[in-house]
Amino acid sequence: MKQIAKTLIDTKILDRALLVGVLLEAGFMVLGHYRPFLTKHFGLFGCMMIAGTAGLLYARDLARGYVAGALGGLVIGAACGLTAVGTANLLGDRPDDFLPYGVMVCALVGCIGGLFGQYAAWIREFIATLRQ
Repeated sequence: MKQIAKTLIDTKILDRALLVGVLLEAGFMVLGHYRPFLTKHFGLFGCMMIAGTAGLLYARDLARGYVAGALGGLVIGAACGLTAVGTANLLGDRPDDFLPYGVMVCALVGCIGGLFGQYAAWIREFIATLRQ
C-alpha cells in the first residue's frame, strides 16, 4: 500500500504547491478582511482560482498521469479551502457560511486543476518531441 501511495504523490512537489496555495489563500483572506470590497465581489472566485492554480502547478511538475495529478490537486485544494476558512475564522469574518461547501468546492477545483496540470505536462512533452 505504501508503494502505491509513493507512486501517486511526490511529497517534495506537494510541499511546494501547498506552500504556494496556503500562503496565497491566507493573504487573500487577510486582504479581504481589510478590504471588504474584495470579499464581496471576488471572495469565492479568488479562493477557487488559488486552489485550482496550486493543483495545476503540482500536476504539471509531477507529470505522472491524470489520477496522480487529480489526487494531488484534490489534497492541495482541500488544504487551500481549510486555510481560507481557518483564516477567516481567526479574523472573525463569519466563515461558518462557507465551511460546508467552501472546502468541498476548493477541493473539487483543485482536482480539476490537477487534471489540467497533467494535460499541460502532456502538451509540454509533445512539444519537446516536435523540436527534436
